[in-house]
Amino acid sequence: MASAFAGVIKNVIRELDRSGGLLPVENLGSSTSFQPYYLLIQKPSSSLFGKPRFACVHLSIKDILEPNAPEPAVERVGPFHFQDTVDGQLQGNVELATPGQGKLGCGATLSGTTSASMNVCTLRVSPNTWIAMQKERHLQKPEHKILQQLRHRGDNVYVVTEVLQTQKEVEVTYTRKREGSGQLALPGALYFQGGGQGHRSCKKTLTIPSGSILAFRVALLVIGSDWEIIFLPDKKQRTFGGGDQMPSSYKILKPFGFFSKCLLQSDAAHTENSLMLAQDFEDLQAEVEAQAEGLCILSPELCQQLLTGLGQVLRDEMTLHHLEELLEQGLCCGRVELQTGPVGDVLECLVQPCRMLEEELVEHFFYLLGALAELNEAQHMELAQMLEARAPLGPCSLVESLLEQSAPWQKPVPVSLPLGSSWGPEAPIWILLEECGLELKANAPHVRWVPEALDQTLALYACLALLSKLSQSQ
Repeated sequence: MASAFAGVIKNVIRELDRSGGLLPVENLGSSTSFQPYYLLIQKPSSSLFGKPRFACVHLSIKDILEPNAPEPAVERVGPFHFQDTVDGQLQGNVELATPGQGKLGCGATLSGTTSASMNVCTLRVSPNTWIAMQKERHLQKPEHKILQQLRHRGDNVYVVTEVLQTQKEVEVTYTRKREGSGQLALPGALYFQGGGQGHRSCKKTLTIPSGSILAFRVALLVIGSDWEIIFLPDKKQRTFGGGDQMPSSYKILKPFGFFSKCLLQSDAAHTENSLMLAQDFEDLQAEVEAQAEGLCILSPELCQQLLTGLGQVLRDEMTLHHLEELLEQGLCCGRVELQTGPVGDVLECLVQPCRMLEEELVEHFFYLLGALAELNEAQHMELAQMLEARAPLGPCSLVESLLEQSAPWQKPVPVSLPLGSSWGPEAPIWILLEECGLELKANAPHVRWVPEALDQTLALYACLALLSKLSQSQ
């Protein structure tokens, strides 16, 4: 369902924001954290496949200013009505025949639709409002405790200046249907011929409440002797101190050069940069291998506990988001409180007896979480089932072969994969690659590579490689 929701939001943003400044909300459950005037921090990406992500610090601009008065009203633009419908079908077949020994044939058809109708409006803080606030209100003294913590960590702080909000309840409907058929003919004294067919369909509906934030725009908050808002900051400008200050969250990027080159790029620049950085695939493999070795210092028992807990966490997007938040809070505050359920099972693999996190181990685990964050809900469910079956290794080799053959990834190319017997619309690898935006067929060439699938396919490769390494350590 996440893929359908993300696709609809992406289309809405494309129509209403040609400049590319609006950022989609990653998780509908956390959309209330992106209201106008709210403060955010940016979580840098530690990978080529990841984009910078924003997290709420549970403060509004009024919480750090004097006098502590409500924020001025925002401007409302719209409403705009948006209708989005996507309908597609893929079809393939293969036939094997040996003279005098028979014939085997099979075919597959995949179809899917996504539809949504929504009314949205833009809520915007006027530039004149910011000018007036800077004249009339000043930073609290002493500085707010949370700002002190962010200053110590060297994090940039951003302010939400504009949001895209739903005006009415929205239903996103997603349908998918898979059909397969096969025929078998064996010659001989007793001629044998047989056939079969089957299908599988599903329909899901996601309800987006009225007033939900779908996308947001931010500006950099700069704090010196007083405060100001920078709408178009350069790369050297920072919230606290001069341009040479480096946030502590960059520390996890230092050993890993290949993926870290796309750090802090806009969506458009990120896509272009991803293509420019398509270098030697061996660099990517070496980086993922280094991350895997960092994770596999765990004992076989803890590796099994980590995989089992993560498999259960992947079945619920909010639980996955909660796990990431607890780890971030633990790195910031120093301790992680005891948790129950699958989240607790994962955390217990990453903490010392004193409840302090094993920071180096957590940094490698965040790399895995960053890769998982690029995948959608359908892929998370497939990975959860693969972990339960303890069989992630085979699909990893197929994704690796796909990336090797399509490198340097800038142009659409047909790719044939070294397939086993379990290839078809119901195979996990088929679903995982299809959700990356790739067109698959039952006959060779099996995949038509498209550059737009790069980030998600790299993330899929990283996930499968890391999970495979952990499985082998059990």
